[in-house]
Amino acid sequence: MRRSPRAGKVPPMATSIGPENPVHSGSGLLCSSWAREQHVDPIGTAGCHRGYLLIEWPLPWPRELSEDPALARVVALVRSAGMRLQGLVPVLAGGPSHVITYRWPANGGARFERAELVVDPVEVVAAALAILDEPLSADETVDVLVCTHGRRDRCCGSLGTALAQELLADSRQLGEDVRVWRTSHTGGHRFAATALVLPQGTAWAFCDKAAVARIVQGSGPMDDLLPRYRGCGGMASPAVQALERAVLREVGWSLLAMSRRGAELGDDRTELVVEDPSGERVVWEAIVRVEREVPVPSCGLAMELSTKTEPQLVVECLRRR
Repeated sequence: MRRSPRAGKVPPMATSIGPENPVHSGSGLLCSSWAREQHVDPIGTAGCHRGYLLIEWPLPWPRELSEDPALARVVALVRSAGMRLQGLVPVLAGGPSHVITYRWPANGGARFERAELVVDPVEVVAAALAILDEPLSADETVDVLVCTHGRRDRCCGSLGTALAQELLADSRQLGEDVRVWRTSHTGGHRFAATALVLPQGTAWAFCDKAAVARIVQGSGPMDDLLPRYRGCGGMASPAVQALERAVLREVGWSLLAMSRRGAELGDDRTELVVEDPSGERVVWEAIVRVEREVPVPSCGLAMELSTKTEPQLVVECLRRR
C-alpha cells in the first residue's frame, strides 16, 4: 500500500510581484498581487455546484449579475437547482444568443453534461427557464470562461480582460471545438486572471495564455499548474477538491477523463472514488485539514479592513486502497 506523507501540499507559485505588478497601485491594494506575494493556495475555492447556467447577457452588469431585476426568475430557478449562474458577454450585439446548461451526473462523473439553445436576445430569459428540461448530451464542445467582471473587482477587469482578449485574438489557437467567453464573477477575484473550463468544470487561478492552452489540451507538464488549480466544481466539498488535486498530482491529466466522486468521512478523513473507462475502481483516502485561515482582500481597501477569511487546506497521508 503506497503512502505519500503530506501529498497534495503543492509548492507555492513563484511570485511575479515586481515593478510591473505591484501589490499596491495608486488607488490602493491589488488583491491578486497580494495573493501571489503571500503564496495563497487557491485549492478548494472553485465552489461546489450541481451545474452551471450560462447566458449571453448584455453589458453593463451590476456588481452581482443576480441583482439584475430582469433575471429574478432565472436566479430563483438556478438557486433552487443548486447551480451557478454565469453571464457571457454577447459575441454579436443584437445577434443570436446562447443559453447553455451544464449539469454534473448525480452519481459522479468525469465531466458535466450539457444542453444548449440559440435564441433571439429577447428570448434569453424564457430559454433559461426552459433549458433545464432539455435533454443533455456529451458533445466535444469546450467552453473556456475568463472572468472580466470589472465592476466586481479591478483585477478581474484588468488582468481577466487582457487574457480574454489575447485568447479571442485567435479563436482557433485552443482547438476547433473550443469557445472562449468573457464571463461574470466566478469567485476568487484575488486569483485573477481566473478561468473556468467546461465541461471539465475545472477552475484555475493566475492564468495566462500558455497555461490555458495546456489545461484545455490536457497535455504537458503540470508542476506549475497544480498550484493554480482551484478545484472541480463537480466535487462535493472543498476538502474533496483538495484531495482530488493530490490524486491529480499522482495520476496526471488522465484523471480528468475518469469518473470521480468524493465524500468527507469525519475526523478530517476524505475519500475520492475513481473509475477509469475500463471500469476499474480505485479509492483514494487522505487527511484533509485546515492549515491556516487566510484573509480575503478587496481591491482598493487596506488589509486591516478585510473582515472575511478563508481556510487554506492541506492534504496529508494520501493512500490508495
